[in-house]
Amino acid sequence: MQNKKFIPFYDIRKYPDDVLVVDAHHPEAFDLSHWRGAAVPDNCEADTSTEVVLKAIKNNLAELSRTYVTNNHYDIDGFLGVWALFNPDIAIQRYDLLVEMAQIGDFREINFENPNWKKALKLVCWLNEEEAQLFYPPFGAPEIAEKEMEASVPKYLHFLEAFTEQINLVIDEIPSTEEYEIVSEHLNKKINKETLSDIRLHIVQAEQPLHYYALYSESSSSDIVMSIYSNNRYELEFKYTTWVNTTRMHYPRIGLDKLCDQLNAVETSGKKWEAEHFTDTAPILRLKGKKLSKKERFQSPCFRPIYPSSIKADEFKNICIEYFQHYYKGLEKGETLDWKEVRRINRELFE
Repeated sequence: MQNKKFIPFYDIRKYPDDVLVVDAHHPEAFDLSHWRGAAVPDNCEADTSTEVVLKAIKNNLAELSRTYVTNNHYDIDGFLGVWALFNPDIAIQRYDLLVEMAQIGDFREINFENPNWKKALKLVCWLNEEEAQLFYPPFGAPEIAEKEMEASVPKYLHFLEAFTEQINLVIDEIPSTEEYEIVSEHLNKKINKETLSDIRLHIVQAEQPLHYYALYSESSSSDIVMSIYSNNRYELEFKYTTWVNTTRMHYPRIGLDKLCDQLNAVETSGKKWEAEHFTDTAPILRLKGKKLSKKERFQSPCFRPIYPSSIKADEFKNICIEYFQHYYKGLEKGETLDWKEVRRINRELFE
């Protein structure tokens, strides 16, 4: 595999038939991605873009001879896929570690059966801290940057070198971070969890709001997470797993407007329930207070305000469960559908 060069996403057309796109999609390049619309190469199907790349390397895909690599954004999964193309031999040696990191970074899930999970978590937290301190956090691109695809380029150039120095360290040598300490603490908290497999809903009950990596840690068999905290504080969120293509069989996303209506009909706190459109990367159903930016919504629940509801926990839980049971009963689990089909399904359900 020849030496690679990272280029900005908007330069793809300068190098026809010589560009690999990781964790994104472009019709004039070769995609290695779990994004909707990106054709996954045969025998490379996986849940994360990182594993798509790793399988392509293992299969010695001819297209990997292309010179240029790009992405239209920076995140853990996208970066690790790019890094693997630059370092294929080390990447294959660290296959399980990289896949675990990608699933923590993209889906916030932890596979506690993976012997590398603690190292993966520590590396992800290190990447997050370095990104925020040296550049900007996810969805926090400076206004002077025209687009994330431009502002993210320096991140790739930096981490392609810096991460290589970290991955071969033993876990105790990897710099610890405040985030890693928070997640480790939250993983040890008293948390009640249950999964309703018929509607792929994961319910987590804890005293105080959690870091996402603890909240979602055991949610790999679910696509929706309901969190219930003390003082009648609740959130419900569609996971990113239903925004991208995965190997998991799941229900198509459905709108949450009618669920908000049901909750608002019994809410007496003076606040209103709201949720983003189902096409958002991760819609959150929550009591409306201070409007959250995309950057704030991406941050963990323990870092944002969650308002007390007048609705008791069991009632909130039952209203939500019955909502999904009702609207899913005529639907089948399957692969990720394109948005046109998801919109059609929602029109038939709600109009």
